[in-house]
Formats: sequence, structure tokens, C-alpha cells
Amino acid sequence: VFRSFLEVNAVRRMHKICDPFISQMIQLEPCRADEGVYMGKSIDPPHFYVYQCFFRDLGVCLPFTQFECDFLNFVNSAPCQLHPNSWGFLRVFQVLCSTLGIEVSLPVFLHFYQLKIGVPPYGVLSLSGSRDGGLFTLYSQSYKNYKQEFFRVALVDVDPLEDGAFYFRGLPKFPFY
Repeated sequence: VFRSFLEVNAVRRMHKICDPFISQMIQLEPCRADEGVYMGKSIDPPHFYVYQCFFRDLGVCLPFTQFECDFLNFVNSAPCQLHPNSWGFLRVFQVLCSTLGIEVSLPVFLHFYQLKIGVPPYGVLSLSGSRDGGLFTLYSQSYKNYKQEFFRVALVDVDPLEDGAFYFRGLPKFPFY
């Protein structure tokens, strides 16, 4: 867990976290000692949690793509509730579709993958191949300690009615918590 602004700022310098057009809209923040990625909504400004491996290994960049937001909404999951290997499936599917010049489609993606729910109360969601088989094999990274490397992304002076990066018509584009 990143506990200081110094640590979080080092992550921002080492990895592309966001597109420049939203850099003023977000602040990367360390987490308190009692804070976990499964914390619910609080009195703090709107925020969500991310794992460092999203940016370090998978090339995720904020804001999330429409496909990523659609998937998170479909499974009703905050970004950190989805296992990094599953994020890998989302990313490689988008790259494949882009390379082939075809539309990225959630129904097509869901044809190849099924959702597995981890052990309650804080089970991580993961994707596995459907009965017909998945398109890709698991990312080779084991991610044994990924849960220890997370930080908070806080939205700064973002008006839900005007912002298009994280909100649509006043509602979050994906579950924050």
C-alpha cells in the first residue's frame, strides 16, 4: 500500500497514468493505514482505487475506455474488484480489435469469457474462458502481491454534470466503490 505522496508521485513519474487532458482532474493519493480497496463510499471527495500493476504491466490509462467502463458497469464492479489478469484480457481484446479494424464489442467479448466470483465478503472477480473457450491464455505474470500495491485516484474539482471523462449525464461512468 502506498502510504506517502512521495511514493505515489514516484509511480506517476514512472508510468503513464493518464492522458494529459485529464491530469488536472485527478490526484493520486496514498492510502491511510486502515484503508483498503474495498472501502465503500465515504465523506471524502469522489475517488476510486487502482493497483499499480494496471499501469506498470497492462498499459491501462485513465480515463478508462468506453469498453472498460461498459464492462465494469456490466459486472457492477469497481476497478480494483477485478483481478489484474482479467484486466489483461480486457486490454488485449481491445488491442486485437483495434489491430483488426473491428469494433470493440462487449457482447462479443462476453461470448468468450465468463465471470467467476471470488470468496465473499471481498472476493475478487475474475474472468475465465467460456464453455466455448477463451480467446487468450492468462497473462504470464502471477500477481501474487498485487493487493499490496494500490493507491487512490481522487477527482479534483470535477463537476459530474459537465465532466465527460468520469461521468456521463451526472452519473459515474463506472462504479467507483
